[in-house]
Amino acid sequence: MIEKLQRKLTLLLSSVSIFLLLFLLIFPFLFNRYNLYSSLRTSLSATVSSPMHVDNTSGSYPVFMMLVNSDGEILDSKGPDFFLDDDLKSELISDALSKITDSDKLYSSINKGKLAYLCKKDTPPDSFEDEAKHSNDTDNRFNKADISNDFANSGFKNKPLYRIAVTDFSNEIKSLQRLSVLLTALFFILSSIIILFSRYFVKKSIRPVSDAIISQRRFISDASHELKTPLTVIISNIDNLKKLLSKESFNTSSITLFKKNINGIDEMSIRMKRLTEDLLNLSRLENWQDRKEQMNQIALSDIATKECLYFEPLFFENSKSLEYTIEDDIFILGDAGKIKDLISILLENALKYSISYTFLTVNKKKNNILLTVENDVENEFSKEDTVNIFKRFFRLDLSHSGTGHGLGLPIAKEIVLMHKGEIKVSSKGKKVCFLVSFHI
Repeated sequence: MIEKLQRKLTLLLSSVSIFLLLFLLIFPFLFNRYNLYSSLRTSLSATVSSPMHVDNTSGSYPVFMMLVNSDGEILDSKGPDFFLDDDLKSELISDALSKITDSDKLYSSINKGKLAYLCKKDTPPDSFEDEAKHSNDTDNRFNKADISNDFANSGFKNKPLYRIAVTDFSNEIKSLQRLSVLLTALFFILSSIIILFSRYFVKKSIRPVSDAIISQRRFISDASHELKTPLTVIISNIDNLKKLLSKESFNTSSITLFKKNINGIDEMSIRMKRLTEDLLNLSRLENWQDRKEQMNQIALSDIATKECLYFEPLFFENSKSLEYTIEDDIFILGDAGKIKDLISILLENALKYSISYTFLTVNKKKNNILLTVENDVENEFSKEDTVNIFKRFFRLDLSHSGTGHGLGLPIAKEIVLMHKGEIKVSSKGKKVCFLVSFHI
């Protein structure tokens, strides 16, 4: 399920990111393309709109303009034509006249867009001499007399004229092609990087969810295992009682067996009750972590002293020692009952696992209240033990497996988190130290 969720989130994140990347890459390409064509049309329009006797120079493009009649005859021209030959001129004129049938102005191109042109219908002047008298004999193909005769012989006033401005756009086409190749390569490279990063970040983001699901599954398995033993004992004792009750008479041994089975049921019932109470306690503590308003100022020194006085005889009975150093008048904001449970859990854990001694200290250091429980142990802690020790149902020593359910330290951790504190465990040699710090 986690892998399926990870794939879906990766696909979603990658798709959105790649879509944004595509937009960011296409936008500059279209913007650059628009500027180039806009500048091209401006240059062509300026040239077409200028009189034939006025040279129109463009800083961006070399523009050549021809004045032609409806038969495709060139009547006049101006501007550089080094990028055109006679065949291209004929092709250009034929293409322009075939496309401008119903419109007054036409933007188009030939030669795969490398030659862009603007064709515009032109109204013949009342007197061509007024238009042609300024023409330069060295720059124009026809002198004034030839132009006047051509117009007169071709029926100038009865035929429409066309101005065709053309320029070489091949360099700009190549620039756009290079830009498109570059952006395409950049798109695939960045898309691959986005997919890799998406997988990494999604995996990292859902790790807490994955850990929670794994923890939940482990908890269900461990809880089922812990409940299985007492239930098996209870069922077995009940079967024995049924067999005893099926007999017509009872002797002394039957009564003894009867009491033994009842005691077994009672013991296992108490064990199950404690287990369920611990589980409910854990659940409640998790919901208490953000309820700071329900806490009061409590005397940590007094609570710790009372707990040590209670446990001192228990340590003595087990041939172990309990020593404690508690500073006076140390107060924290918290729940007195839960803090009492915390100290009780730590001392009970020390009583269970220590070999000979346990030290408990409560003191104030800068802005922290420190509660420390240190004791010697039979076996040195491993790094894995210090990581897993606060996990539910985890027990260090199988020889003590019958004395608890492995829920004490997880409950202690939840109590500390409830008070916005920290709990750590450290091990050096055959010594273990639990350090609880409360911020003030």
